[in-house]
Amino acid sequence: MRYLVIIPTYNELRNIGRLIPEVIKQDKRIDILVVDDNSPDGTAEIVKKLAKREKPSKRLNLIERSEKLGLGTAYRDGFIWGLKKNYDYFISMDADFSHSPEALRMMIELSEKNPSMIILGSRYVKGGKIAGWDFKRYFNSHVANWVVRLLLGTRAKDSTAGFKCYPKKFIKKINLKSLVASGYAFQVEMLFLAKEKGFPIKEFPITFMDRKDGVSKVGGELKRSSWIVLRLALRRRIVRQFIKFGVVGFICSLIDWAVFFAIKFLTGWEIQYLKQIIKGISFVVSATFSYILNRTWTFRSADRAIAKQAGLFFVVATIGLGLNNLIFYIITGIVGWPDIAGLVIATIIVMFWNFTANKLLVFKNT
Repeated sequence: MRYLVIIPTYNELRNIGRLIPEVIKQDKRIDILVVDDNSPDGTAEIVKKLAKREKPSKRLNLIERSEKLGLGTAYRDGFIWGLKKNYDYFISMDADFSHSPEALRMMIELSEKNPSMIILGSRYVKGGKIAGWDFKRYFNSHVANWVVRLLLGTRAKDSTAGFKCYPKKFIKKINLKSLVASGYAFQVEMLFLAKEKGFPIKEFPITFMDRKDGVSKVGGELKRSSWIVLRLALRRRIVRQFIKFGVVGFICSLIDWAVFFAIKFLTGWEIQYLKQIIKGISFVVSATFSYILNRTWTFRSADRAIAKQAGLFFVVATIGLGLNNLIFYIITGIVGWPDIAGLVIATIIVMFWNFTANKLLVFKNT
């Protein structure tokens, strides 16, 4: 088995000369490909000097690009180069010693035992650690991983990790030219593609060391990465259905209010129990529209048992209405928060309840 460690670089003069010898000595099957984005500090020149020493075995290689094109495209170019050279596994690794070269041994051992799996060096599984981060960066990383798991349905605890080993058959199965992430969101996109293609992921603990030399390239990536994650999320059917469900909910809320105030205006009913009757009528009308729109547009259900399906839908909607009132009462009456807080919290919780119940019970297999 031949392993290609791909190391993207930009201004890593202080690190690359020390890192390469450490990586090479971990296993004789490891070769290195440095992909440099025209570093003005002379990173590529250091790699060239080291390559002359390793020339007999050709274990160190270099791709020089004309400008700073991003982490994702660096790995893409590295994969393409490595496929032509017929490597069996591709390892992504940072150039700043954030990923310990010694951890390569465990990664290779796990890849041998699990040849069809993507092996991931994780900061967030049992035994994983982070050294040198402040609370803000640690918190942001945890939130980012939680959002990725929620939106993309990936199960890895460290979705944003950059230390991974990919088997060749996975790299060959994805369309490298169709990758949408050019920056750090590439790490997330690869795990999303693994989920789409049915490749399992195995995490093992590593100690992540914050860089000691050089400048971090993460700055400014949050906004760009967020858009990439949203683009990927929209490729999932369940996410598109949830968005449509929210749109239908908004439209039917307007219908509910319109019917309520229209009947109230036409009848002049102001007594409380009569207003409850009007509210019941408006609820039935809006729920009917909601069922029709969700059946035909959100879930596109072909179930012919319409009466049974509609009945279940109304049961779910009624439970949701009761849950909404209960949460609103707890937030405003017991906790004592403002009405607007109660409305927002109750609406969000009940929306998730309604969507989940409809997806699992009413519009099954859609």
